[in-house]
Amino acid sequence: MKVIKRILIGIVSLAAAVLLCYFIFHLDTVTVEGTEYYTDEEIKAAVFVRDFSDNEIMFFLYEKLFGINRLPFVEEIEAEYHNPRSITLHVYDKKISGCINYLGQYVYFDKDGIVLQTIPEQIEGIPVVTGINFGNFTVGQPFQVADDSVFDSIMNVSQQISHYAIPVDEIKISDGAVRLVIASLKVDLGKKERYDDALADLAGVIEKAQEEKIKLAGSINMENYQPGNRIVITPPAAKNSKEKKPKNTASPDPDATTSPDLPEE
Repeated sequence: MKVIKRILIGIVSLAAAVLLCYFIFHLDTVTVEGTEYYTDEEIKAAVFVRDFSDNEIMFFLYEKLFGINRLPFVEEIEAEYHNPRSITLHVYDKKISGCINYLGQYVYFDKDGIVLQTIPEQIEGIPVVTGINFGNFTVGQPFQVADDSVFDSIMNVSQQISHYAIPVDEIKISDGAVRLVIASLKVDLGKKERYDDALADLAGVIEKAQEEKIKLAGSINMENYQPGNRIVITPPAAKNSKEKKPKNTASPDPDATTSPDLPEE
């Protein structure tokens, strides 16, 4: 009887210790920082999926043994421990280069053309690529495209757009040539292997327009653009011949490419 009594006391003591530990180290405050693609609740729902993971000790053990669960558009999540009841989750998003509208779904890919996720919603600020032929795709694998050289050009364009934070709505492909749609502005980049210089200078024009709160509309021809050329904006055509041309109308120079709306340097 004494042995059984000791065993029961031991079990009760252990259970009490476990419960005490659980409540003492229960995570009451979880702060999420860094993500632009997910809500705090979506991050928490993905992270705290294992049994008792809302306890700091268990969460710490899970993190060291298995890592922290991540969502498709998340590169990494780091946990910062403050006290027994509070942690901060630092979320580092993946760089999404663009997406393709396929059968009512948006297929998102990164800078290497790797498919990240397919969802029905379009994420604000991510350009849509149109006019490209591709075959089957699998999440976690690169796109299979008919023309690798064209897709390499798209990757170069999308990387530069992301790097310079150019607010592109659409990347249109036609016979290998690239056109950017930026609100009411259309920019023809032509057919090239790389667009680094052209997009670096275009980003400067866009940034200056944003600083001076100038709305850019019309078209820019950068098919023959060379570093140092001026960037000329051709205003949109009038709806009818009776309408007056805008005061800032400029004749496009085929060898030039700066906006008449913006002060020249």
